[in-house]
Amino acid sequence: MLRKLLPVICLLAGVSLSAAEEIPTPESFLGHRVGADRKLAPYSRVLEYIDLVAQGSPRVSVEQAGVSTLGNEMRTVILTSESNQANLDRYRSIARRLANADELDPAEAEALAREGKVIALVTCTIHSTEVGSTQMAMEFVHDFATTRDPRKTAWMEDVILLLMPSINPDGQVMVVDWYDKHVGTEYEGGRMPWLYQPYVGHDNNRDFYMLTQKETQVVNNLLYHEWFPQVFVDEHQMGSSSVRMFVPPQTDPLAPEVHSLIFRQADLIGTNMSFRLEEAGKTGVGHNMIYDSYWPGGTRNTAWWKNVTGLLTEVASVRIASPIYIEPGELRGGRKGFPEYKRRANFPSPWPGGWWRLRDIVEYELIATWALAESASQYRQEILTNFGRMARESSESGLSEPPYAWIVAPDQHDPVAAAKLVDLLLRHGVRVSVADEELRVGRTRYPAGTLVIPAAQPYRAFLRTMLRPQRYPEVRPHKDGPIIPPYDVTSWSLPLSMGVEIVETSEPVTGDLSRIEEPLWPGGDVSPAEGGYVISHAADTAFTAINRLLESGRSVFWLSQAPSGGQVGDIYLPPHVIEVSELSRLSNELHLPIRGLEAEPEGRRWRLRPQRTGLYKPWRASMDEGWTRFLLESYEFPFLNLSNQQIEKGEFEELDVLLFPDVGKSLIEKGEPESEDARRFAAKMPPEYSGGIGVEGGDRIKTWVKAGGTVVALDSSSDYFIELFQLPVRNVLKGKNSTEFSAPGTTVRLLIDTTHPLGFGMREEEAGYFAGSPAFRTSVPDARFERRVVARYPEHRDDIRLSGYLAGAQLLERRAAVVEYAVGKGRVVLLGFRAQHRAQPLRTFKLLFNALLLGGLEEVPG
Repeated sequence: MLRKLLPVICLLAGVSLSAAEEIPTPESFLGHRVGADRKLAPYSRVLEYIDLVAQGSPRVSVEQAGVSTLGNEMRTVILTSESNQANLDRYRSIARRLANADELDPAEAEALAREGKVIALVTCTIHSTEVGSTQMAMEFVHDFATTRDPRKTAWMEDVILLLMPSINPDGQVMVVDWYDKHVGTEYEGGRMPWLYQPYVGHDNNRDFYMLTQKETQVVNNLLYHEWFPQVFVDEHQMGSSSVRMFVPPQTDPLAPEVHSLIFRQADLIGTNMSFRLEEAGKTGVGHNMIYDSYWPGGTRNTAWWKNVTGLLTEVASVRIASPIYIEPGELRGGRKGFPEYKRRANFPSPWPGGWWRLRDIVEYELIATWALAESASQYRQEILTNFGRMARESSESGLSEPPYAWIVAPDQHDPVAAAKLVDLLLRHGVRVSVADEELRVGRTRYPAGTLVIPAAQPYRAFLRTMLRPQRYPEVRPHKDGPIIPPYDVTSWSLPLSMGVEIVETSEPVTGDLSRIEEPLWPGGDVSPAEGGYVISHAADTAFTAINRLLESGRSVFWLSQAPSGGQVGDIYLPPHVIEVSELSRLSNELHLPIRGLEAEPEGRRWRLRPQRTGLYKPWRASMDEGWTRFLLESYEFPFLNLSNQQIEKGEFEELDVLLFPDVGKSLIEKGEPESEDARRFAAKMPPEYSGGIGVEGGDRIKTWVKAGGTVVALDSSSDYFIELFQLPVRNVLKGKNSTEFSAPGTTVRLLIDTTHPLGFGMREEEAGYFAGSPAFRTSVPDARFERRVVARYPEHRDDIRLSGYLAGAQLLERRAAVVEYAVGKGRVVLLGFRAQHRAQPLRTFKLLFNALLLGGLEEVPG
């Protein structure tokens, strides 16, 4: 009887018996079980297998979402019932309309919520050493395609799962290749000597509000322009010696702008994950610990401010695919919300220790991903209704209470940065308008053409956090207890970091507005001028123009006197050295205003010579090196990467500039981490990827600088050069603990000497990004040195913090942030804060870029 009913059951479940039997299992395809010890499916094989399943299953389809930095495919696997697969465009349209529910009447929104399906995005392996979820994806897709479980097939009718097998495929390729190369050696499961995202490594999930990387842009486009999912789960791995898996709820603090329904829904789904894991005998699952709900920079974090219920899962790691054995005494707490490794309300079933394998990671993630589908099905209509409700309530708040809008001030110090900010907001799905006539805000008037960001829109919460300064909420675990520390940074205000003047309105804006789809970029065709041409040194893309002009052999000058309508240091191009058509092309391509002069400017000027830069790249991969490399390429600075061996052998001596990223003294000198604990537990590397520049490398740098070279030291690398050259300066924060001083990603006020070439293009007061950085106390130098403080902190602690959390501000009072030392014929420039942090603070890029060109300045008479 059962044999006769089986075909009918399979047919009702939406998959034919023959189709299910024809789809190979991942094990038969790979030749080993998913998650087997020391076995990893390369990314290309993962995609090949998923394509094979899609060919044999009406429940599975595949779209290309985009391409990665190195050109690898980024795929979206669409998992849902056969009937839903036939109507994907309709369900995508419903999701788009509910995301903009302020444009719907309530009855229409209610009808769409009844008809629609929950769209849930699952992203895998953004951090490429966290390999489990990409491997898991194959088994999950097979299970989805072939299951006959009537509960699961019912979920498929309510839910469309978007599974991205890796949102960092370049890193997947690198990690698997490195691991396979070293299996069976003493380096098995160890780290690579380079970043697993070509530019930013582990910081790739810190890019979700600046959108600088291709992979981030692909995921952002899927979220807010293509699919509009209501739920987003980002699957990660964590350290090996604590909980086996973290699922929501997350811990304090909570972001004040995020709708409470986001946290309630994440808690609901996360609790079901915990329940299903417990039911399956998977112990060691914790919640309400370690990971807070405050910072908007990560994958699913940013989505909270856009009405998307984002969840983080973290599973304990192995050594890539090599199993580890953990003794009970090695399991530990000591993290936020998890002080000890023992049974507690947020950790009811501790894992006892023992063997931990890649297969364990796969199984925990399989259960959690199915639990997501279950919850999304069970609460389908509530999730869809709430998605529209949050969008509508956000817009209604923007009409009934301040802020009512943000106005991009017409006159900007940097004419390019304002347009870049608008472009970024548009890519985020934010609505931006332009004034068709004069605008009135209370008694203030703004001309036609002014850009306005209305607060009455679904992403109002995102605007409230990104366009304002931050104040970290001082949440304490108990009365008189310590402030709960942040998980990541505490400042991300875009106007502050980009140097854009934004006016937040406390009264409604009156006047006609038109929505724009593209930024209103500055720049355009240039008219011939007898006196030559001027480019503002404050313009963000001015440095790209300088680099192109120098490469083509053009004469480029910096002015010592401000031209009419400009400032000291503006960039001057003499007449007849470049065709107007070429200038027009440059202006249009770089969105760079270039204006003509009636007469040549008076006064002395500096001619720029091209500078050859070497960027230090340690074998202990540095994210700051990667971000710096990304910026140099983006602004077209010519440079070479230099290894330890190249510096030690003096292979940099024909260069003009050495640029050292934010890496510690021990790493530069010996290739070792700064802390003793980190050195003790650091994985061993192959000899060719070990060590630092050594004593010999340091000696060669000293000789080279005294002969005329320039060293630019970013943030913590300053400590090495202070000691190497015995500079008369001290880092006053060295050795301070977090109770004495803490600035975990804070925006601070800087006072700039704008008469010095390092300060050209800057304002006298600027905002700098400070994260565990040094602060300098200079001393009067002897005859060996000359020094110039170019940036310093204000005299009073209350004037220092602009955004974020800062404790111990008095230690920064009057201290130097940027110092230039003349050493022999050369110089050492100490940039003692994160001038180019994660490619975010556009306003202080100029300090770095000026430093790279400083040695090429040759003073000439006017």
